[in-house]
Amino acid sequence: MKHRLMLLAWMIVGLLALAACEETPTPAAPIAPPAGPTAAPVATNPPPATSAPIAAPTGAAPTAPVTAAAATPLPKSPLTCAPSAPLPANAQLAARVNGVGISLELYNRQIAQAQSAMVQNFGTDPKSAQGQEALKSLKQQVLDQLINDVVIAQYAETRKIKVTDNELNARIAQMIQDAGSVDKLNEYMTKNQLTLADLCLLVRNQLLGELVLNDITAPIPTQGEQVHVRHILVDTPALAAQVRDLARKPGADFAALAKQYSKDETSKANGGDLGWVPRGVLDPALEAVIFQLPINQVSDVVTTQFGYHVALVMEKDKARPLPPEVIQNVRQDAFLKWLRAMRDNTKIERFVQP
Repeated sequence: MKHRLMLLAWMIVGLLALAACEETPTPAAPIAPPAGPTAAPVATNPPPATSAPIAAPTGAAPTAPVTAAAATPLPKSPLTCAPSAPLPANAQLAARVNGVGISLELYNRQIAQAQSAMVQNFGTDPKSAQGQEALKSLKQQVLDQLINDVVIAQYAETRKIKVTDNELNARIAQMIQDAGSVDKLNEYMTKNQLTLADLCLLVRNQLLGELVLNDITAPIPTQGEQVHVRHILVDTPALAAQVRDLARKPGADFAALAKQYSKDETSKANGGDLGWVPRGVLDPALEAVIFQLPINQVSDVVTTQFGYHVALVMEKDKARPLPPEVIQNVRQDAFLKWLRAMRDNTKIERFVQP
């Protein structure tokens, strides 16, 4: 189950992407196992404006309310969010979370917005069989995300975490600045059937998620055990054994052997150098070997889903700063575990069937 509605998140990202932004791809370890579906973009600390929220619990309550980080002073925004209003007592509901209602009108509106984004971004025909299946999944994601928003908000209330109206409007002003003008922002909102109230709700939930993320992930360490490792990846166990024996000969040049034999194109040119690797990045079978392997010793053949490996550990560090992408993954994992636990222990009533 996806815990973050990607289409709505992309709508927010799209608003911010109206300004020319250069993407910097994160290099992936060439022998890491394939990752599962990402539930949410993970914010670093402090999280960027385009990040989607994640959350996980902690124990002690803060002594003072937590608020969003102060934004760079901006000109007064021509778009201003109104203070959030309580749900009318007679409102029709799509769901209820611990007694807190989610309005049917909001649910239907977000489905329409997400469907519009789906058609624009993917060209999906909602009347086709594929489109109908996608729409069914979309409705479930919308409802799940609305429930998640309430779960996060209820947790935030217990921790005295809040987003002020000034912080919300500062983020809207930043989005206008990133878009280039209020007209460009309005144009995008109109195209995606977003009212100002819709945008304000999405951004408020995003900001609250960022605050909860920082509160929850504060205890997560930013350094850990790592090894600096080279490897050679081949297709057959016989060739791997041959390479291993060559690498173990006195005076053997492991880097030269990697350039000659390895099929890992991302590290081959660098002599099989994978750089500093923390736990949880490589295939578990290879990880188990390299973290036990003495420095400057060639491993035996290691079998993974990618092929057959021979490894050489060059350095070890018990407390090396972790790469940002690893910290992000740890945060996201913590969020997913927390969210599942919270939902399992939350009274959730659904009044619609996606």
